[in-house]
Amino acid sequence: MPLRFLMIPLAMILITATAFGQFWEATSGPPASTSCLITNSFGWVYAGTASSAVYRSRDWGDTWERYDEGLDDGGPNFVRVNQMAMGANNVMYAAVNDRGLMRSTDLGGSWQELETGIEIARQSRLSVSTKVTGEKTEVFFGYDAGPSALLMAYSEDGGDSFIEIPKSNLPSASSSLYETFLSPNSEKMFVLVAYNKGLYRTSNRGQSWTRIDSDPASGESDDNFLTMRAAPDGRLFIGRNALAASTKSPNAVVMRSSNDGESWEYLIDGWDNSDVTNNTITGISFGANNDVWAITSKSSGIFYSTNSGDTWTRQNDGLTGGDGGQGIVASNQNHVFVAPNGDFVYRHLDPANSVNEHLPNVVRTVSTSPNPATDVVRIAVELEQSRDVTIELLSVSGAQVVEPYRAHLYAGRHSVAFPTGNLPSGMYAWTMTAGSDIRTGTITIVR
Repeated sequence: MPLRFLMIPLAMILITATAFGQFWEATSGPPASTSCLITNSFGWVYAGTASSAVYRSRDWGDTWERYDEGLDDGGPNFVRVNQMAMGANNVMYAAVNDRGLMRSTDLGGSWQELETGIEIARQSRLSVSTKVTGEKTEVFFGYDAGPSALLMAYSEDGGDSFIEIPKSNLPSASSSLYETFLSPNSEKMFVLVAYNKGLYRTSNRGQSWTRIDSDPASGESDDNFLTMRAAPDGRLFIGRNALAASTKSPNAVVMRSSNDGESWEYLIDGWDNSDVTNNTITGISFGANNDVWAITSKSSGIFYSTNSGDTWTRQNDGLTGGDGGQGIVASNQNHVFVAPNGDFVYRHLDPANSVNEHLPNVVRTVSTSPNPATDVVRIAVELEQSRDVTIELLSVSGAQVVEPYRAHLYAGRHSVAFPTGNLPSGMYAWTMTAGSDIRTGTITIVR
């Protein structure tokens, strides 16, 4: 029996215990090797995996749903969801090695391949970056099938059409296009070229590229960069490999630019992984109040900063194995999720935004009907205790589409009706808050 049919039942029999008081705690999955993490405006968590699927959790990792429609071609080989990015209105993009650039317009339920103009070969590595401005999504796609096949494509209409971005003076021999990145602050595009070939930037859509990682003062020009992200305030952060001969830092560290990539600073205060060779930064994410999170590929693990990277603290409490990981992401509720190597996703829930686990859940059940709906949808809730309850119906962009329901409800079963006759067809989300208990779900409106 192929391996893919043996992996799912493991989630039913594997129980992970977490000691009380540890910083990180294991979630229930996903039952596959996680390669990247992302969240949407509802705070839902998505895990791209190496098993031809994306897993989604709407309850902070308590349960995971598998989605492979459009990703799994039914062949004998798995494909790796190498990178994911979020567009406007929670439209998602996935760079899937060996397959292509995929897009989901239904919150990850199904995926369609986009016509990038690049013929995807086996053994190829893909990357994707998005820039969201209001309702507009720009997409920057990178393709690497060897030094002679480094290609890039750009879309300014969310992936409906693409143009090729010239390589012009980018290096090709013995190099690898590891990641593409769109600046949120300008028209600048960045390319991270692996095998110590540098960080390049263009302001004219690839007509010319400038290498920007050389340091004339030190002569250092062989840094290796593997991940790049932008903070909510527009500052750019990049992960740099461990490099034993570096005159700046022999460690894998995070660097920061406060001027859209014109200059960079090494953020080494509190960063300690000097005993780990060939280490890399595999993920960077941003929480509330200038928090920055970073994860390394090896045993130095996870670091976080409460002051935009000026100082760092190592935080591995509760993680098992100590072998680093492949991704980290903070949700808009300031919950942080991390993907350790060879393990389930772990989480740290912000106490200010999560359920008090010492109290029984207030909500016993929630259901919606009909679903799909036309003119009205009813959300039924059964409460263990009386609580102030708020129920909201939201578009995929997170905007309220009807007046929220707010009331003090007593223990028992209640039903709330929302008129939907004026709403266009499509996917919507609901959020119900009862005290500190939060539940979410989706409904479909059809005409």
